[in-house]
Amino acid sequence: MAKKNKMKPRELREAQKKARQLKAAEINNNAAPAIAAMPAAEVIAPAAEKKKSSVKAAGMKSILVSENKMYITSFGKGNSAVLEYEVDKVDNNVYNQTQLSSKGSSNIKLCGVNEVNITFSSKHGFESGVEINTSNPTHRSGESSPVRGDMLGLKSELEKRFFGKTFDDNIHIQLIYNILDIEKILAVYVTNIVYALNNMLGEGDDESHDDFMGYLSAQNTYYIFTHPDKSNLSDKVKGNIKKSLSKFNDLLKTKRLGYFGLEEPKTKDKRVSEAYKKRVYHMLAIVGQIRQSVFHDKSNELDEYLYSFIDIIDSEYRDTLDYLVDERFDSINKGFVQGNKVNISLLIDMMKGYEADDIIRLYYDFIVLKSQKNLGFSIKKLREKMLDEYGFRFKDKQYDSVRSKMYKLMDFLLFCNYYRNDVAAGEVLVRKLRFSMTDDEKEWIYADEAEKLWGKFRNDFENIADHMNGDVIKELGKADMDFDEKILDSEKKNASDLLYFSKMIYMLTYFLDGKEINDLLTTLISKFDNIKEFLKIMKSSAVDVECELTAGYKLFNDSQRITNELFIVKNIASMRKPAASAKLTMFRDALTILGIDDKITDDRISEILKLKEKGKGIHGLRNFITNNVIESSRFVYLIKYANAQKIREVAENEKVVMFVLGGIPDTQIERYYKSCVEFPDMNSSLEVKRSELARMIKNISFDDFKNVKQQAKGRENVAKERAKAVIGLYLTVMYLLVKNLVNVNARYVIAIHCLERDFGLYKEIIPELASKKLKNDYRVLSQTLCELCDNRDESPNLFLKKNKRLRKCVEVDINNADSSMTRKYRNCIAHLTVVRELKEYIGDIRTVDSYFSIYHYVMQRCITKREDDTKQEDKIKYEDDLLKNHGYTKDFVKALNSPFGYNIPRFKNLSIEQLFDRNEYLTEK
Repeated sequence: MAKKNKMKPRELREAQKKARQLKAAEINNNAAPAIAAMPAAEVIAPAAEKKKSSVKAAGMKSILVSENKMYITSFGKGNSAVLEYEVDKVDNNVYNQTQLSSKGSSNIKLCGVNEVNITFSSKHGFESGVEINTSNPTHRSGESSPVRGDMLGLKSELEKRFFGKTFDDNIHIQLIYNILDIEKILAVYVTNIVYALNNMLGEGDDESHDDFMGYLSAQNTYYIFTHPDKSNLSDKVKGNIKKSLSKFNDLLKTKRLGYFGLEEPKTKDKRVSEAYKKRVYHMLAIVGQIRQSVFHDKSNELDEYLYSFIDIIDSEYRDTLDYLVDERFDSINKGFVQGNKVNISLLIDMMKGYEADDIIRLYYDFIVLKSQKNLGFSIKKLREKMLDEYGFRFKDKQYDSVRSKMYKLMDFLLFCNYYRNDVAAGEVLVRKLRFSMTDDEKEWIYADEAEKLWGKFRNDFENIADHMNGDVIKELGKADMDFDEKILDSEKKNASDLLYFSKMIYMLTYFLDGKEINDLLTTLISKFDNIKEFLKIMKSSAVDVECELTAGYKLFNDSQRITNELFIVKNIASMRKPAASAKLTMFRDALTILGIDDKITDDRISEILKLKEKGKGIHGLRNFITNNVIESSRFVYLIKYANAQKIREVAENEKVVMFVLGGIPDTQIERYYKSCVEFPDMNSSLEVKRSELARMIKNISFDDFKNVKQQAKGRENVAKERAKAVIGLYLTVMYLLVKNLVNVNARYVIAIHCLERDFGLYKEIIPELASKKLKNDYRVLSQTLCELCDNRDESPNLFLKKNKRLRKCVEVDINNADSSMTRKYRNCIAHLTVVRELKEYIGDIRTVDSYFSIYHYVMQRCITKREDDTKQEDKIKYEDDLLKNHGYTKDFVKALNSPFGYNIPRFKNLSIEQLFDRNEYLTEK
C-alpha cells in the first residue's frame, strides 16, 4: 500500500490558500476548475451541502404573473429587484419576450420560454453562461386561470381585505404574505412580553391566573386607568380596570421592572414619580393593544388595528414614545466627540486623506447608525480573515486589554474603504456572496477578499497596534479636542425623524434581550424591504397594476421610509442594564437561584452581602454575585420567563440536565469540564464528563460560593475562576432549557394567530360560520370545512377537499377533543403555561429526549389537571396513558391540535415529532 504524501503544516496552508484563490476565480469568472492542481492533502473534506437553489444563486429573484403576462426580476443592489423581462403568451406554446432592463443593470439573460419551463442564464457569478431551467408558473394543467390559487382558498378574501378588490395575478398576494409574516413575528414577541410582565408579579400557578395585561387597553387614558369611576365605561369594564390597576401597582412594588432597565426615579417629587408611572402604563397598555390586534381579528376596527391605532389613540401615548426615543438619542448624542476622543484622535492622525470633520461624521455613522451593517457583507468577518491568515502579531496577549479598541479602529478603516473610497468593490463583493451556493464558497470569497485588503491595510493596522499602549491612550484621553459638537448636527437623529410605528417597535425592545431584538428587527426590516420592492414594481410603467391599500394598511405606502427607520432602531436598541433601583430584588433572585431559600428576609440578604456596610475590600461577595449572576443576560432571561426557586428545583433533575448538556457541542463540554471540575480527568469519556457536570449542577449551592474572594490571588483566584465557570454553566443549561421551550411554544402561538385570522376570513365566504364564535369552540373552523367536503363538496379549502384520507384523520382528531379541552390548550399556549408549570411535572417524565416531548408531556398534564368545578370525563380521557407511560400521548397531541387541522401541512408539522423543526432548538456554541 502506497504511503500517503503527508504535507507539512506550512505546505498545507499554502495549498489551502491556493485552493481558495482558484475557487474564488472560478466563482468570479467562471474559470475552468483548477482544483486538481492542488497537492493532495491527507484528509479531504466532504463536499459542502448546497444552501440555496441554483435559480437564486444565478440571480433570478422572482417570476410575477399578472393575467397572461409574466414579469421576471433579478437581484439588484441590496434587496432591490431589477425588472428584467416581460413575457406575453401569444399561443399555446408561443411567447413574446421583451427586455425591460438596460444593459448596465441586467443580471440575467432569458434563453427561452415554453409552456412548462423558463430557461435563463446568469451574466455574473458561478453559473455564468450556464443555462438553467425553472418552472413556468402559468402552467396549470386543467385550470382556466394562469394564476395559481392558494390551497386554503383565501386569496381573494385576503386581496379584498388589503386592497379592496380581487386580482388575477400573484403579485398582490405575495405582498400580503409579507405583511402577514410581520403579524406572525409580532404575535410571538408580544405574547412573550405579556407573559414575562405577568410572570414578574410572581403570582398564578395555572393557566387561569389573573392576566392583568389582558385588561390593559390603549383606548383608555392614564387618568381613566387610575380613576375608572369617573369614566362612562360599563361597570364590568370598570371592575376589570380596577383589578389591573391593583396588579399594576403590585408590579411597581416588586421592583422587577428594573430587569427591563426601567429606572424608578429616586425623588420625593410626586409629579416626577407620577410621570414615570404614567410612562410605564403607556408602555404596558401599548403592548396589551398590540397583543389584542395580533391575537384577535381586528380588521374591521380601525382604531384598534395594528398599523393604525397608534396614530388614533390619545396623544399622551405618542408623547411617551417621543420621550423614550429622544431619551435614547440624547444619551448617544450628548458629548459624542468628547466621549470618543481617543479613537477620533488616533484616526485623525492616521487618515491623512480625510478632513477631521469628515472623520468625526463617519465615525458617528459607524458607532451610532452602524451603517457597516447595511453593506451586505460582514466587516468583522473580513478583519478576522485578515488577522487569522496574516496578522498573527495582533493576537498576542499584550493586546488583550486594548483588543476591543484596536479591532474597532481596524473595522472602521475597512468600513471607510467600502462606504466612501471604493463603493464599487463592496458591490462586487456583495454580488459574489449572493451567487455563492454554500457556506464554504462564502468562506473562500471572504478569504480571497481579505488577501487583497491585507496589502492595502497592513501598514495602517500596524500603526493602530503601535498606538495601543496605556501611556498613549492615557495622554490622548487627557488632551482637549478643538472640535464643536455642532459639526454633527446634520447627522444626529431625534424622535421627530421616525414614524410612530417605528417608535412603537423601539418601545417593544425594552422588554427583549439582545438576540430577540436582533431577530425581531432583522425580520421586520426584511419584510418591509420586500413590501417596498413589490410596491415599486406594481407602480412601474411596465407592470402598472393597481396597488391602493385599504385604510388599515396605508402605513405600508411608507415601507421605504420604515425600512430605513427600522435600521436605525436596530442600531440604537440594545438590551438594557438592570436598573440600580432594583438591586435588592435582584440580589434576592440571584441568591435564590443559587440555592438559598426564597423566604430569606431583606435584612438577611443585606447582612450576607454587607450591602449596608462601607469599607475597602469587604464587598467581594456582593461584587462576585453582581458580576457573575445579576449582570448575566441568561440570569435576566430566566427571571423574566421563569421563577428563581423553581429553576433551582428543576436543575436537580439529572435526566433533564443531561439532555440539555447533550445538545452542547463536545468541544464546549471539554472546556466546561476543564474549567468547572477541580481535578479533571481529561482522558475520561464525554459521557462521564457530562455526567460529572450534571452532578455539579444538581448539587449547586450558595455555600459553594459564599467564601469566594473577588480580589483573589494564587489558589484563591483558581477557586474563584472555577466558581465563575460553574455558575456560567448552570445558568447556560437552564437558559437553554427554558429558551427552547419558549421557542417551541412560539410555533403554537403562530398557529393560534393564524387560526384567529383565518376564521375571520372564512366567515366572509362560508355562511355556516357567520353566527359562530371561535372562542366558544376552537374546533369549529376545521369541523365546518370538513363537513362542507363531506356533505356538498363545497369547501373552499383544497387541503381537505383534495385529500380525503387525511381529512378523515382530522375528523377523528376533532372528535377525540372537546371544546373545553381545546380552549384550555389555547389559553395554555397564550400564557406559556408549560414554562411556568415545568417544575411540577418534568420530574415524572421517564425519558427526556426532545424539547417537543418535554413540551407536550407538561402541556398534557396541565390540560388533564383535575378541577373541582369542572366535569372531567371528556377532558381526562388520556390521563391514564400519561400517568402509566410517563410520556406524552401522540393521539392527544393530534386531538389538541385539531383546531389547526384545516391547514394540513401546519397540523402535521405541529403534531408529529419527526416533522417538528428541530433546527430551531438552541445549542451553546
